[in-house]
Amino acid sequence: MILEKDDTKRSLHWVLKIGSLKKSMDFLNGVLGLRVLRHEEFATGCEATCNGPYGGAWSKTMVGYGPEDTNFVLELTYNYGIDSYQRGNDLQYLAIAEPSILERAKLFNYSIISENTIEGPDGIKFKIVPSIPGRAERFLAVGLRVENLEKALAYWVDLHGMEVFPTPPGLETSTKSACIGFHANNTYLQLIEFTDGPVDHALAGGRIAFACNSVKPIFEAMTASNETVQVPPLTLPTPGKADVVVTILRDKDEYEICFVEDIAFYDLATPKYDVIDFAERATRGGDGAPLPQQEALKHEGDDIKDILSVDELNQYISSTKDKSVVLCFGASWCKNCKKIHPYVESQARAYSSTAVTLSVDIATSDDIAMEHDVSTIPRFFVFKNGIKIHDYLGSAEDKITALFGM
Repeated sequence: MILEKDDTKRSLHWVLKIGSLKKSMDFLNGVLGLRVLRHEEFATGCEATCNGPYGGAWSKTMVGYGPEDTNFVLELTYNYGIDSYQRGNDLQYLAIAEPSILERAKLFNYSIISENTIEGPDGIKFKIVPSIPGRAERFLAVGLRVENLEKALAYWVDLHGMEVFPTPPGLETSTKSACIGFHANNTYLQLIEFTDGPVDHALAGGRIAFACNSVKPIFEAMTASNETVQVPPLTLPTPGKADVVVTILRDKDEYEICFVEDIAFYDLATPKYDVIDFAERATRGGDGAPLPQQEALKHEGDDIKDILSVDELNQYISSTKDKSVVLCFGASWCKNCKKIHPYVESQARAYSSTAVTLSVDIATSDDIAMEHDVSTIPRFFVFKNGIKIHDYLGSAEDKITALFGM
């Protein structure tokens, strides 16, 4: 199913998971000349998995050369307590048409790994290319590794209606590649074919975001074509502004793709030019500062077992044969978790003969939350004979009781 043409579609931003917002901003502002457009702090993970498979506190910082309704920008996501990521081979570089950046990189002693490529914090590469007369957008392209260029083009061009544009000077490659986009003057995706192995997103895979008029036809077209939909159309409430509707897809190379409805998003994205309070972030363990001591959820009695490692959890799940396993994800800083905790304890006690109840505090065991893609709490899984049979996100007492009765 081929989508109808939508002239509102344009590339919005690329998401980067970063290990230190302070180090990133020193580079992005001092060398690339980007400025903070808006900055937000969150207590729990994002429903649309903006910060990846992490359930704890995080921050989002949008940086760019100008407002998001007319400029491509970068979205920096920082997860508190995670100061580095294993990076894959997916993102090759971000190409910027601004030659003066190279001189500033030398001035600030950043590594220039080739005549026109700079390596910034977290090993992220920026390819600096000549300015293009008449083109206002300075972010020229996002260079992405693909395993098969023809298959990738079939997805982006044939299904989504992108066009193939001539490769701009400075972006020539030694292997097959193509620059694609919805408009000639918008930031391209440069798909670069590598035949020496699959695309590896590791734990730091990014995400491309596009504006559109409506996400519904995109969701319907991808469903009809048996393409991967990671998050069906989802409304994200924004206090004081319009609610934003998004859908998250995955392409042939497992890149995450976010389509967001434009009118509400542009309202949400109005620049506030926030000043980041790095001192306050440090009190919460941000940007390399030591994490504050977190008090774990306390249990009365022995009916709930605290799980501290992935191996320990897997052992319980695989070895419990005569009972169901109810796995509870929460944290002491989560108000809903603390509110329902006594009720969960009562159900664990009442069903102790038929269910083993396990608890994971994501503040101290974020690796388990990541392993199970838990980004929002409280959340519950039920296992039987080593197989997950139910997944519940919420705090309704009747739903929790039903979990223990499975």
